[in-house]
Amino acid sequence: MKALLLVLSLTVVLTLGYHMSGNPSTGGVDYSTVTCTLETEPQFTHANAWTGWSVRELVDNRMMEFSDFLEFVPKVSLSEGTSSGYLHTEDWPAKMGILPECTVAGSAVFFENNDTARGMYYPVVAGNRGEIKRQDIELPAGDVYFAHYVIPTKNTTWEVTENLANSNGTDFLMSGGISERRRTGLTGTCTCPVEAVIAQLDDAMKAKGFEEVILEKKPTENEYFKPLSAKLYRKDDQYLYVEFAEVKGMDLVRVLMIMGDEETVKAYAEAFTAGSIGEG
Repeated sequence: MKALLLVLSLTVVLTLGYHMSGNPSTGGVDYSTVTCTLETEPQFTHANAWTGWSVRELVDNRMMEFSDFLEFVPKVSLSEGTSSGYLHTEDWPAKMGILPECTVAGSAVFFENNDTARGMYYPVVAGNRGEIKRQDIELPAGDVYFAHYVIPTKNTTWEVTENLANSNGTDFLMSGGISERRRTGLTGTCTCPVEAVIAQLDDAMKAKGFEEVILEKKPTENEYFKPLSAKLYRKDDQYLYVEFAEVKGMDLVRVLMIMGDEETVKAYAEAFTAGSIGEG
């Protein structure tokens, strides 16, 4: 009987050890079977918004705001009526099946550009302005797929403001691009930890044929953001950068996704990363 109990005990231990082994990059937890969904009241699906969207969170009876403001502008000559680039509204992560779960706000575009461009990144976090202001960034020529989102990590009250596009893109030769602002109040959160979202997106990328490659420069923590994960993938001649970063002072995680050739992806990743850049 003692021998039987010993065998049974050993079997249980081995079984538990097997199920908890998981992926080493996720701290030994297997997130492959965890269901990650955005549960809100009322039910809500975010739009593919134009730049300037924002999310506010009720914290200690006051609303704290995160606005992930950024822009990139091609070479434009109004007198000659020419522009080197065109910005298309294109939800490419969803089309490719690599949209992160639980996103409550964000936008995805395709920037078609045949010359150098200028960029700016100026986030507003928890009501503080001006601490991070990267502007007049030189960006290389090249087409780029760009997306940025936020994921709520606490079940609380949110207000999502989205800039809805009035067309499928812009040629930068005329003003406009936004038809209206949609403001939605809701309560809710993601049903799983952000580590599960990160792990499942990694699985989805690899299922699409992307392989992880060495990321030479990795974002480091700054006054507004704490990087959680940053990875560079490659499929044939296409590179894809994926970054998750905690928004300090709020229960939000920012997700950044950039796809294109190697030079373009690395330049845009450095320009629009949530973190400061350090050698990996």
